Amino acid sequence: MQNTIRTLRARVLSLGTSAADGKNIVAFSGGVDSSLVAALVHHAFPRSSQACVGVSSALPAAQLDLARSVANRIGIPLTEISTTEGSDPDYIANEGQSCFHCKTHLYSALEAVAVQAGVESRRSSAAAVGDGEPSTSALEGGGADGAGGIVEGGRRVVLFNGTNKDDKRDTTRVGLKAAADFQVASPIDMLTKAEVRAVARELGLPNWNHAASPCLRSRLAFGVQATPEKLVLVEKAEDAARKRLDLGVSHNLRVRAMHGNKALLEVDAGEILEEALRSIEDIRSLILPLGFGEVDVRPFRSGAVSGGLTTPVAEQQKESEVNTKNLDGVEVYRVHGSTAAARGAGS
Repeated sequence: MQNTIRTLRARVLSLGTSAADGKNIVAFSGGVDSSLVAALVHHAFPRSSQACVGVSSALPAAQLDLARSVANRIGIPLTEISTTEGSDPDYIANEGQSCFHCKTHLYSALEAVAVQAGVESRRSSAAAVGDGEPSTSALEGGGADGAGGIVEGGRRVVLFNGTNKDDKRDTTRVGLKAAADFQVASPIDMLTKAEVRAVARELGLPNWNHAASPCLRSRLAFGVQATPEKLVLVEKAEDAARKRLDLGVSHNLRVRAMHGNKALLEVDAGEILEEALRSIEDIRSLILPLGFGEVDVRPFRSGAVSGGLTTPVAEQQKESEVNTKNLDGVEVYRVHGSTAAARGAGS
């Protein structure tokens, strides 16, 4: 494990900038991937590292609280920036490219942070030398491998993200294209999610075993518009269900917003699913008043409504209109009007 950590730290050093007034900015969410990157970047560049979290309706309040807590634990400065994807019609349409549009807005916002930091840095330098112009002798930053970055006024800024090896295999992660467009460095992209968790645990990160918590937009079936109202509805429904089931941080729970104003509650198979079935009347009484018209329950599956890039929106809408589906041998448990708990063959 120590060899892996040394390799990662060396890689971050090669990717980042050690320029006197350089900046190493981490696209931060409080998840284990970006937290590991933040810890590595802060260790390599303690004076020039900065974490930035994009704040919008797609970020659950609990996730923002976690991001603040983890950043404080690492010791890296955290900047909260408002992102504007919620005003982008292409993002709102949610037709398969929303992640790309969201990441484009995020990295644009991070660039703005970098530019502002550069302006402030030059002002400080000018005040120090007293001639109105900063010294440029130490401004040529850059890693040994020639990694990309933002050059602003002669000052190099490197953006980092937490993309891992598993992410690169997932064809639905179109946000990776935006990262490539902005030359974002991905220092842990040779590690699987399991390996990321192992390293994070070794480094003492408090969220090493937290369940993944992607943005709220990922809960929406393609074609369900990603409006602030819909995202807030999903967040409230998840909060209500998680509290009722008394789930810990390592347990998965999603409320998928489907066409026809249907909600699919997904929880880990096994005892938690059984508890959700036993408590379905209570869960229904909590979720339906929030604004959903129906509530179904099924086992959790990561990316269950992502559909893949080749699945037309029309096909996904048709699928979401099916009242009862089968997922890995376990039927959906439908709750609408009255409770009906049908057991699948694998239950």
